[in-house]
Amino acid sequence: MAYRRHRIFIGLLLALLAAGCSPSAPPDRLVDGQPFPPVTLADGGGRQVPLSSFRGKLVVLNVWATWCAPCRKELPSLQRLSRTLDERRFAVIGLAMDEDAHAVREYLLDKGVTYPNFLDRDMSIVKGALGMSVYPDTFFIGPDGLFLGRIIGAAQWDDPRVVQALEAAYRGNTAILRTLPHAS
Repeated sequence: MAYRRHRIFIGLLLALLAAGCSPSAPPDRLVDGQPFPPVTLADGGGRQVPLSSFRGKLVVLNVWATWCAPCRKELPSLQRLSRTLDERRFAVIGLAMDEDAHAVREYLLDKGVTYPNFLDRDMSIVKGALGMSVYPDTFFIGPDGLFLGRIIGAAQWDDPRVVQALEAAYRGNTAILRTLPHAS
């Protein structure tokens, strides 16, 4: 009997751990066309930056962690995307769910990631404002601050279809964002 309970406990524990980096959809708190939650991002030095400071740009907000393999895999293509997009109209932003700012900074330097990255050390944004449970997760926020959609799981961000979809979304055609492919 104790052996069976132990196996059930181990199975549940493994299922919970695996859920953190899976592509299954979490319960969604965000509604397309509604305002994105008014969050304030903190950089590694503690500087506070309201997400609203990016108004006027279409924001690609990627939530990731150094301990999440799919997250790490997609960072180079996000870097290439950030160099491709017009920085006057678009902002690619990272939000790391790590406690150690130094580890995040070193990882980003090692990988050559230069787009702005912020920290959610206590996961108050990730779990609270965004209600996330799956990583990576990338949110599209319109120039007017409205939530346009998301991609759950890793994606190939420098795919020409992604660039075309983001350009179309900036011009107001947001339906195309729902057609974006996920990385395999």
